[in-house]
Amino acid sequence: RSLGQKIRHRQVGAFCFALSMKGRQMLLQQLAWLGAALSGVGVMLSFIYFAVQIRQNTRVVRATSFQQVINSFASVSFDIARDKSLVDLLVRASRDFATLDEVERTQFSYMMLSYLRRAEGVFFQTEIHMLHNEHWSGIRNSIQEVLTPPGARACWSGLKNRVNPTFRDFIDNLIATPN
Repeated sequence: RSLGQKIRHRQVGAFCFALSMKGRQMLLQQLAWLGAALSGVGVMLSFIYFAVQIRQNTRVVRATSFQQVINSFASVSFDIARDKSLVDLLVRASRDFATLDEVERTQFSYMMLSYLRRAEGVFFQTEIHMLHNEHWSGIRNSIQEVLTPPGARACWSGLKNRVNPTFRDFIDNLIATPN
């Protein structure tokens, strides 16, 4: 071979090598892009999975919270119902709180405060959206029924400064509204 042919052959070889390297580089770049795309899809799928898990957890927490509320109010109602003297006190105090003696007024006030603390807890859970407003409509009606009689209202006026102002306004509006 002549020197010119050798140089040309080397140039062609170098060109082919460069093309093959460029092809490999392109292949590597394409694989890198594919890897980045797949990792992005994986991240998105992880976010979707976590969102579903968080939503399910929130539902479980809300259901548990509501069940605790129901159990708490049922417990108070049952405790009063199984003790005839407490039922009697509730009936008399609801009619006319002022006619009770000091011990009975104190006992009734503590019963009401206990009941109202439970109601305040439900109100707070509703305010922070742990419970939906419509889920505790029955409890709200029960609170209204308990606090509507004149004796209960008289007791409430002595207790209202012991609760959170927002809850106090809620109760005042609730008992001002006719059933």
